[in-house]
Order: sequence, then C-alpha cells, then structure tokens
Amino acid sequence: MNLIKVLILISILTLGHSSFAVMRFVYHAPESDHDFRYKYHWEILKSALDLTEKKFGPYSLTPSEILSEDQQLAEMKKKSAKLTVMIRETNKVFETELNAVKIPIDRNLIGYRVLLIDKKNQAQLSKVDSLEKLITFNVGQGAGWGDISILKNSGFNVITKAKYDDLFKSLIAGEFQIFPRGVVEVLEEYRHFKKLYSNLAIDDHVLLYYPLPTYFWFQDSSDGRLMARRVEEGLRFMIKSGSYRKIFDKHYAKVIRELDLNKRVLIKIPNPYLPSSVPFDRKELWFDPRDI
Repeated sequence: MNLIKVLILISILTLGHSSFAVMRFVYHAPESDHDFRYKYHWEILKSALDLTEKKFGPYSLTPSEILSEDQQLAEMKKKSAKLTVMIRETNKVFETELNAVKIPIDRNLIGYRVLLIDKKNQAQLSKVDSLEKLITFNVGQGAGWGDISILKNSGFNVITKAKYDDLFKSLIAGEFQIFPRGVVEVLEEYRHFKKLYSNLAIDDHVLLYYPLPTYFWFQDSSDGRLMARRVEEGLRFMIKSGSYRKIFDKHYAKVIRELDLNKRVLIKIPNPYLPSSVPFDRKELWFDPRDI
C-alpha cells in the first residue's frame, strides 16, 4: 500500500510540473510604425522570462492593440486581459494601485534628456546655462505622459499632443520650441523624423535630468503578483550574471558616446512624485554620465 501511495504522489508531482498554465504577458504595442521606444525593454523582459521558464513554466508574449498611455493605465487598473504588463515611470499613486518590479529597466537612462529642436533655435539654446533660462522655452509632451507634472513643477510651460507622431510635426510648426527626449530613444526618432522634417535637429548643448525610474508594472491581482515575482527573479539573475548590463550596452553604449553626454550643460530638476521605495542606494542600478 505504501508503494502505491508513493507512486501516486510521484505521478501527481510529475503532472503538476509538466502542466504549468501558460503565463500570458500582453504588452503595449508601439503607438505608430515609427515608435521604437521600447525595443530594449521588451528584450529585457523576454530574457527574464526565458531564464525563469524552468521554475514558472511556459509563457506567451504578445502585443496589445494600440493604446495611449492613459488607456494603458486604465486597462491595467481594471485588470483587463487586453494588457497585462506595462512600462511606466514610478510615482506614489501607481504604487498603491499596481504591482511594480522596482528595478529601473534602463538604469534610469531615460531620466537624462536631450532636446529635439528646430535647428533655427540652436543659437538661442547654446546660451542656456541655467534652469531659469531653459524654462523660457515651451516644451512639448504626449498627453498623459508622466513627465508633464515633473516639468510643470519646475516652471516649464508644457504643450501636449494626443498622438505621438504629431509631436514632431508640432515642434517644427513652432507650437513649442523643445521636445525633451530620453537618451534611449532620441537617435532613432531623429533619424526617422528628419526624413519628414528637414529642420529637425538634436540640440548639442543641454542635458536635462530628472530621476524617472521606469519599471515593469503588473495588475493588482494574484496573477499580476505572480508575473511580477517571476520577472523580478529573472532580472535579479540577469544583474548578477552580467547579462542585464550586456543587453544595456548593446543598445545604448554607442548612443551614449555619440551624444557626448558628459560634455553638455547638465540641468537637474526634482521629481517630487517619487515614492520612498525607489532603490537609490543600489548604485549598480543607475546610470551616471560622469562614469563614461
């Protein structure tokens, strides 16, 4: 009888291991054919999921329908199957409503901003050496972007557009004079939209900084918590093994050199909306242009 019980138990355990439910990760699709902002982030996510497949089982990783950032947040809050993982900056409100993996996906490189401009404004921007001078330029941002409140808090006049592509059009039309873009995204945007707007340029003088740790977010549900735990375990393994930094360097080392970040006028502004949980003490998680 004892042998029969043992065999039954082994069968149950074997079946349980081989019959994991597929974990379904639905990520937000690019907002247009010209939106390349998150290629690195989804590669990081896929690597973390691959590394945890033995422990957590199979997964699927598929894009959602096109959703604005406001729509993404709404779908996540209502625990919709339309979107199960989101990339966003952290703030005090989000951390009470959703589950975050509190590791900055891009080492907060997104917090370092160079400015897309109309090239006719370069001479004026070359005179900027303080926040007081920089806030005299109107700023463009996408509707619902987390940067808006941060920029307004420091005195910027922010003009928003609902559609991502319209921001580049409006910049050249003169509706605003500067469009701060993360180091992680600006070169691909510039190379594409320069074909449409010949006056588009990257300012060569200013580096705007505000802490903007960007996380993977999951729904406030049992499934969301399990997804978050899986991704966090994968990311921690990647950091320890060096694969996290390897992917970062593959995507951004050349960009960092090309933009001469350590030679620009650095203007820092605060982000008063950060929660106390941000891991500023873990220096290995943060990019610093002084280390170039």
